[in-house]
Amino acid sequence: MKKILVVEDDPVNQMILMDFLAANGYQTIAAASGPEGIEQFDKTGPDLCLVDVQLPRKNGFELVREIKSRGTSTPVLLMSAVYTDQDQSTRTVQLGTLADGYLTKPFDLVYLLAQVRQLLGEASG
Repeated sequence: MKKILVVEDDPVNQMILMDFLAANGYQTIAAASGPEGIEQFDKTGPDLCLVDVQLPRKNGFELVREIKSRGTSTPVLLMSAVYTDQDQSTRTVQLGTLADGYLTKPFDLVYLLAQVRQLLGEASG
């Protein structure tokens, strides 16, 4: 079963993401801060990371840079309610956040699942 690390500090958003991804066949691991996200990444070796930009103690950009600096090819989807302009989000991804995609909040769960499947394939695959 493919594992997704969800790094989200809002408990409601985290629960929605975890439940939705689990209902679609993915194993989910939760983290609520940047440092906890790094710790869970090292401990669990997820197949994909879903990372909020605004996190306590280490933001999502810093978390992604730290993970990617280790040479991992694990795909990352960033999420943010702050950067909602699509052109800005595309530029942000292209200019070195090292993310593989970007979702604006509130996001469409169907679109989220499509992005996850594009990067990981079907849950059981």
